[in-house]
Amino acid sequence: MPEYCTCGAKLPEDARFCHKCGRPTREEPVLVEEAPIAPPVPPPPPLKPQLPPIGFHNGPAVRVALLSGVVGFLLLIISSSLGAPAASTLGLVGGGFLAVYLYQRRTGQRLSVVHGAHLGWLCGIFDFAIMAAVLAARMPSLSDPGIMDAMRKQLQGAGSQAEVDQIIRTLFSPPGMLAAAALMFLMFTVLPACGGALGAKLLSRD
Repeated sequence: MPEYCTCGAKLPEDARFCHKCGRPTREEPVLVEEAPIAPPVPPPPPLKPQLPPIGFHNGPAVRVALLSGVVGFLLLIISSSLGAPAASTLGLVGGGFLAVYLYQRRTGQRLSVVHGAHLGWLCGIFDFAIMAAVLAARMPSLSDPGIMDAMRKQLQGAGSQAEVDQIIRTLFSPPGMLAAAALMFLMFTVLPACGGALGAKLLSRD
């Protein structure tokens, strides 16, 4: 360390600065503080593939609705053969509920009540298509006199013989068949839609 500063002042021993001009007496190393190294950021978890909304363009929804529709139709046929109309209604509702359950199990996605009703409606569309195909295949046999006699026996309490014949003619007329098809379409779509909405509501609590 020099004894004198450049300004001419005598420096005390081990002085770091001149007491007269304030100039440093020696160069000191500059300590550079290193920034801490941040830990590596883990990559974000992979996102689940987003399926399209419930509809005929949603492959899993269509497959589940078709399977549930077949199951619901079989329950309808079995309950009808056993003479239990209430069980037939429950079979249609259960088909919509089953569709929501299977869809959520296969895709891992929760459905809202609206989407559950839409999926149940798809199930009902397949139910109606199956029933329409079965009735179309059996349509030629409906003109069999034996079937007509069986229908007359079932409708005996509806009125006189003339009134029963008029009911049968109305049922087999184009307007009557159209009205029956519309009523069947409503029953086959509304009931599974209710089952789908109920399934989405109950299964979302798990």
